[in-house]
Amino acid sequence: MQVRTAAGSSGGRPWARVAARGFAFSCFFPYPALAIGNTTGLQLSQALSLAAVPFLCARTPGRPLRALLLLLGPIALSASFNLTFGDLPAPDIIPKESIALVLALAVLGPAEWVAGRDLFRETLAAAGAAIVVHALIGLYQVYSFAHDEFPLLFLFQNPSMSMEDCHKIYAQYIKRPCGLFPEASAMTAALGPWFVLLAGLCLDPSSGRGFGWRGKKFAAAALALGSVLIALSRSGATFAIMAAVLVACAAKVPSWSHSLTAGKCLALALVLTAAVAAVGYGASHLMGGFDDRVEASWGIRTLTIRTGLTANTDPFSLAFGVGPGQSALIIMRELAGVPLPEDQYQLAVFSLTVCYYMETGLLGGLALLAVLAMVVRAIARSSAVLLGLCTLGTWLVGVAVTTSYMPLSAIWLFLGALLSWDRLFPTRPDTAAARPR
Repeated sequence: MQVRTAAGSSGGRPWARVAARGFAFSCFFPYPALAIGNTTGLQLSQALSLAAVPFLCARTPGRPLRALLLLLGPIALSASFNLTFGDLPAPDIIPKESIALVLALAVLGPAEWVAGRDLFRETLAAAGAAIVVHALIGLYQVYSFAHDEFPLLFLFQNPSMSMEDCHKIYAQYIKRPCGLFPEASAMTAALGPWFVLLAGLCLDPSSGRGFGWRGKKFAAAALALGSVLIALSRSGATFAIMAAVLVACAAKVPSWSHSLTAGKCLALALVLTAAVAAVGYGASHLMGGFDDRVEASWGIRTLTIRTGLTANTDPFSLAFGVGPGQSALIIMRELAGVPLPEDQYQLAVFSLTVCYYMETGLLGGLALLAVLAMVVRAIARSSAVLLGLCTLGTWLVGVAVTTSYMPLSAIWLFLGALLSWDRLFPTRPDTAAARPR
């Protein structure tokens, strides 16, 4: 079937498809990165985002670019006002951290391009390939961790998320496969929404025909290996990911009752098996040490999130935040007397959104709510509302309670897809290309 694309689109050009797939694939690999200072690493996805700026300027600004500007505005205001009027623990790191935040969010620029209907199938192919690669590396890590060794350490080069000082602790105590990510929770936050989307498309391939998706077999391989990696990671986000998959499964069963084919049965069996097996394995290992987990890892995580939410007390910090890069220092100061478990090698606000709010204040909180409203509106106007809500829920769990690593490009790439949801899954495919931005 030939897929119709919008006039002037680049979907039919081989170079555009290769470039889109290459950029999307790079977003799933925060390692290795080029050091630009002691604490900042320039990832390939970020370098490509900066290189794409001149080309993107020729395009009509869409929602992802507007979301990027919304998120960057509070960062700039917080940095300016805190440097001028604030009483900061480390004012010298504000410019550096501001640059690091710009680099992390810059992926939203080209995300608008690769999340277009004419190229999104290439993005999905890259996501599936990345999940397979991380799963294979994760299986190798399971074997190496059993021998107290951290494998492929030479690849984990990125000052933004360095493993140089903690890889021995990780291999001896944590032992959770993470692929090429700094830790297992960051991995599930980055890959989880893409896993749910691929599962939904496997269950209902017709919903992806509007952007030419025909990768059901490859997606099945990504789902099989990805479910193993997510289960072995023993992350609490596993339950949110697999719950979203099960909801997507349950929603398709009634519509299949009169048209159930062998292919649909196979797809349903694959997705259900992956989800149930991952949940079962995760539950058996998490519940075995549930009390210890709550007291240690989850207890520390909850404590840092609560501290981050209550840190902005005076009117100035409530409005503008404590400043970019100051949250970790303040958290360490506030929780100086709290003993850390032996497998906890760092202390920060273990929530990307809470960290952003703490550093940018109410202005940042309003920006987050505005972007969320844009996403919800895009999903509500689409033909895949339930799948959109499932992936959005998984994404929110990832950024709200799972990870605080801002430079995870896969997270921002998926935000670009969510903001373009009604164009990827239009209610009227014939007129989708003409819909105003």
